[in-house]
Formats: sequence, structure tokens, C-alpha cells
Amino acid sequence: MSLEKTIIGNKRIVHILEKSYRLGKLSHAYLFDGPCHIGKKTLALGFCRLLLNDERENIIDNVDLIILGPDKDKKQISVEKVREMEKKISLFPYYSKYKVVIIEQAESMSKAAANAMLKTLEEPNKTTILILLVSNSKSLLPTIRSRCQVFKFLPVKKKILEQFLSDKIENKDRIKEIIELGGYKPGKIIELIENKQKIEEFKNDINRFVAVLDKSHFEKIQEAEIISKKEIDEILNLFNLYSFYYRNIILKNYKERKNDCDICEISKLKRNIDLLNNTRENISTKNINVKLAIEIFFLQV
Repeated sequence: MSLEKTIIGNKRIVHILEKSYRLGKLSHAYLFDGPCHIGKKTLALGFCRLLLNDERENIIDNVDLIILGPDKDKKQISVEKVREMEKKISLFPYYSKYKVVIIEQAESMSKAAANAMLKTLEEPNKTTILILLVSNSKSLLPTIRSRCQVFKFLPVKKKILEQFLSDKIENKDRIKEIIELGGYKPGKIIELIENKQKIEEFKNDINRFVAVLDKSHFEKIQEAEIISKKEIDEILNLFNLYSFYYRNIILKNYKERKNDCDICEISKLKRNIDLLNNTRENISTKNINVKLAIEIFFLQV
């Protein structure tokens, strides 16, 4: 069983994990750090297939695998969930050598949950391996990070993505469009390939955002209210598209820059990207008023 074809890009991490498995030098805890849709969970599940000696596609049905994450209607992983996990891993594995725990959005653990997790990491069970998935490891307690083997997932190079898509799409312009709309993230790119309607939806979302930028404060507040009623994942996807729009505008400005006014425009765009990133992080990791956060963003850009 090989991890080589599990994810697109970040092969260095794949090789290290495979080597540690072959040599029997496994860590009790791993930290997969990187943006959403980069392949963290995909690789984590592939690694579980190795650890649990289970080649089934639907490995989440394996009784020795525990997947932990925040509830859809909540933004945090509660201490109750962590304690329930601790009870499960205190038992011996049913069929495998290990029990494996995947913790999605580990940075969303409440303070009590993080402290409980720290205790688990300080007193590791020899039959348990934990894999923490985070979008920003700096949001975790330093003491948790220090007790994990950290793998930083890097953006996938354009050439690798082009090579992956060339077997599926002949039109080079289409390939470029999908890569850019997918934000160079394999997960998003695969989603766009499998659902072509998504491409048009993404374009419409960007056009709607551009239109809102020139509207009155009142109309911006109305748009913020519409967006705030969506699921958190949908809101974060919209903010990723807004980021894509700003990046493209900056690149265009750099290519066509002729005077200092263009430099001022680029500085403004960079400021807007910072506002966007801060708002996105606050929405995804903090217990804040989502509608108010989006309103403030729209009124400042």
C-alpha cells in the first residue's frame, strides 16, 4: 500500500510518513498544518489505511479510527468531545495495532478541550496515534505544537497542477482558469472538475462582490446580511474567492504599473486583503457575530 498517489503535491511529507512507517519509527502525534483543501485530510486518511492495514476506500467505517471535529452548529470542539475520545483510546484496538484519531480543525478546540488534549499528548498511549489538522498552527497552544511532529503543507506548484489536469482537460485556457478559481488548492480544483456548474457559480460570486464594492453603505450592509445567513463553510469559500479576485488585480497592476498612483492602488489592495484574511480567520476560529464581522469588512473595503 503506497501513499504516493494519495495527494497532489507535498510529496516530501508523503515520503517521510512512508519511511517512518516502514522503519517502525512512528510519532504518537502528528500536526498537519496548511490551508483548507490542500490535501491534509486526504493524506491523513491515506496514512490511516497504512496504520490500520485497511485498504477500503471508506476507511471512516473502521472501528479503530476516530474522527473528531466541531459540530456544524458550533465553532468549537468541546471538552466533552475530547473526554469522550480519551475514553475510547484508553481501550485496546479492536482489530489493528493502533487506534488512530484524526482531529479536524484542531485550532477550534475550546480552552478546556485544548488543556485536556495537552494532557493526552503529555501521557501518550502506545497504541494510539493522533493526527491534528489545522489551517494555522499558531492558533494552537505552543505546548500542543511542541508535542507533535509538525508537517507544513505548502501551496502546490502550478506545473504540478497543470500536469494533473492535462490528463483530464485538453484546453489550456480552461486549465488555467480552473487552477486560478480553485486557488491552487487540489481539493477545490477537483471539486470544480467534478461539478462544472461550480465554475460559473464562482464567477457569479466574484462579479457580485465586485458590484457590491461600488454600492452605498446601506447596500453593503444588506449584502452582509445575505451572506451571514449562509453556512460557515459557504462564507469562507466566498472569502477565498474574494481573495482570488484581489490577487489577480494586484498581479495585473504589477504588470501594467507605470506611475506612483499604481503603487498606491496596490497598497490599498494589499490592505483590503489583510482585512479579508483577518475577517476570514475571525469567522472561522472565534465566537463572534458573523454578520457584524462581514458588515465591518464591506464598510472598510
